[in-house]
Amino acid sequence: MAQLIDIQQVVIGPRDLTATVRIADGAPLMTSEDVEATAHVYWLMPEIASHACLGDAGATFQDAMGDTELAHLLEHVTLELLAQTNMAGDMSHGRTAPTDVDRTYTVTLACPDDVLVAGALSSAAWILQWAYSGANPDAEPNIPAIVQGLVDLTQAAFASPEDDAEVSEDAAIEPVDEVEIDTVAELDEAAQDQQAAEAQQPAQQPAEVVEVQAEEEAVPSAMETAEMVVNPAPAAAQPQNPEDLD
Repeated sequence: MAQLIDIQQVVIGPRDLTATVRIADGAPLMTSEDVEATAHVYWLMPEIASHACLGDAGATFQDAMGDTELAHLLEHVTLELLAQTNMAGDMSHGRTAPTDVDRTYTVTLACPDDVLVAGALSSAAWILQWAYSGANPDAEPNIPAIVQGLVDLTQAAFASPEDDAEVSEDAAIEPVDEVEIDTVAELDEAAQDQQAAEAQQPAQQPAEVVEVQAEEEAVPSAMETAEMVVNPAPAAAQPQNPEDLD
């Protein structure tokens, strides 16, 4: 299959990231058009079934995932990746809506960090690409590795040059011979200028990390998963992830 989801545009606002995505011609628009592929996504990330999902078939995404838009599934896979990074805080929620253009949707996600959310969205599109193009077991997405990659990517975006350069205590100190300083007064003046320049540099603020805990669930077999997707049981448990509403 050609590229399943084309992320055509990303707009970053003060609080949200809104992506315009298009589903490829010939690809399923609804999860019910390829139940086996939908089951593979659930099998990889069973936590998405307990996401709160208001305004759809029921209170949780499990009630809708058997027959909902592929773009809606993309939203929830993205939200789950964000939740597992423990870097999205309590702002993990989204919304999916069709546009006036055929096979095109807007996916709006709360955006605590644009690098983190854009990376999660791109990774979610890749996960769906795998599931809906045959789910090759040799290329199965490694969710913990993807999550760690998102964490590393976000932290690297905020790393300062000083974080990457460690100077050994035994390192040689090269003399500064490009600048001529003839008097003690000039030396003091140069030192004051350097201190003033350093004082103007903004302090780096560490990113706030909020713990997101989820109960472990047994992963069903592929056949059990397909049955759960097609005929979801009434959901009695509360959603595990905080406020991931759409």
